[in-house]
Amino acid sequence: MLWSPCFVLSPLLLALRFVNAQSASSTPSSAVTTAAIDLLDAGHILHFLDVVDAFGHISVRNPDNASQFIMSFAIAPALATSQSLVTYDINNATALHLTFNTTITGSAIPSSFLERFIHSQIYKAFPNVTSVVHAHTTEVLPFGAAGVGLKAQMGTAGSVGALKNGSPIFDTDALPTSVLPEDQPHDLLIRNEMLGDALAHTFQDGSQLVLMKGHGMAVRGASIRDAVYRSFYAKQSAVVQAQAVLLGGLARGGQQPMGLSVREAMDAAVTNEGESLIDRAWNLWVAQVGTDALYTNDLAPGR
Repeated sequence: MLWSPCFVLSPLLLALRFVNAQSASSTPSSAVTTAAIDLLDAGHILHFLDVVDAFGHISVRNPDNASQFIMSFAIAPALATSQSLVTYDINNATALHLTFNTTITGSAIPSSFLERFIHSQIYKAFPNVTSVVHAHTTEVLPFGAAGVGLKAQMGTAGSVGALKNGSPIFDTDALPTSVLPEDQPHDLLIRNEMLGDALAHTFQDGSQLVLMKGHGMAVRGASIRDAVYRSFYAKQSAVVQAQAVLLGGLARGGQQPMGLSVREAMDAAVTNEGESLIDRAWNLWVAQVGTDALYTNDLAPGR
């Protein structure tokens, strides 16, 4: 029988095909890439709008796997790039791999945010939530400190809600020792699943945010753009509410600001959080961060 090179090359070709298939399977899908572009823009926008500073974070549920979420490792949101993004397991907030370099796993992944449990436990508690923001927004902090919930003061902040006592307030000092033992740090940080669960279950129907006493706020969204929109207008509404309280005190007899009614807040949220209006704001914000050299979105075409 004549020797044929195909019998020698076939195993090699099969191996190459296997390697190529493996490489292709590890490349993020178009859905993940699209979400990552928005996620990077979101971190930059939140910083540009003074919702976050060096601290704070935003995440997105993995569009290809609802049991995972994507968020940067511990880096200031303004400085995040595609190589900062990490895919996490929602079940225990474990870092699985870099989203755009799946060969980087385990201890090779740079340090994660300690408070990633805010995100994992909100996703776990609310399967319809697609994005989560945690921010230490200065305009919001006084309300948690005073024990006064936020109430929507304008249509663009309808998702803040109009609950009787305002948006719920999470207070670590009020937690039972079964959740926060005396021998654990009482530093306000959501550093484990139990604290994340307690925060997640502080949300109430009628408001898309929870104030965190001495800490800031957590916001849940139906999309990345929605979460950014809600976070920014919660900040704006907080400014209006604080000013309205002062003006109300100057009025004859004094009066608390009315804010929106429950019906007004609900209907305003539906109208103002429609895709076209959110995209109008989003496109402006993307244009603003896109011309600022501080922010790098290396996934976005032409930027």
